[in-house]
Amino acid sequence: MPRHLIRSVILLLLVAGCDQALIVPTTFPEPVVEPLPLDVALHFTDEFANFRYREDVPGDAEWDIELGKANVALFESVSRRLFRSATRVPARPEGEDARRYNAIIEPSIAAFEFSLPSQSATDQYSVWIRYTVKVFRPDGTELTAWNISAYGESDSTMLRPARSMEQATILALRDAAATLTVNFANEARARGVMPMEKTDAPAP
Repeated sequence: MPRHLIRSVILLLLVAGCDQALIVPTTFPEPVVEPLPLDVALHFTDEFANFRYREDVPGDAEWDIELGKANVALFESVSRRLFRSATRVPARPEGEDARRYNAIIEPSIAAFEFSLPSQSATDQYSVWIRYTVKVFRPDGTELTAWNISAYGESDSTMLRPARSMEQATILALRDAAATLTVNFANEARARGVMPMEKTDAPAP
């Protein structure tokens, strides 16, 4: 076997045997959108704000992905533009405090999965995230538990697998942000968070 191929194989084996840890970046572009006429409270549970996913993939590596801060940054960046006002609160507000808001939003991660090139026999790192976005009335009544599915993929980088996984995760987060931005108004109207849009009556 040529010497350069031997070196490549050795490097690949060394990378495959290393633990892979990453902290997902927390900078996201804010959507350009007309704000909805809603004043909302954002409540992030400890589990959501500190979400961390670990998986030991046989024959590959042990992955440790910190997603909590990115979760919070994503929902805050979208909410700043999507709503008239969005206030982060340490606990779900009640009573007089809750009546300051039109709705209380509490997201969570229902599922996080990934696929490696070694598993899919492709050159892609793929990430799937399913969020559940609960929306409450000020009196605490749950109006909806809206499921948002997001996907991202990135080409593999032989010597920087964590970078490839990071990019796939960022793209999944941006996919979730786009779904939230585009579809929240329809979900809010369907669940009574906002009044239905008025349509002109047909001409006689």
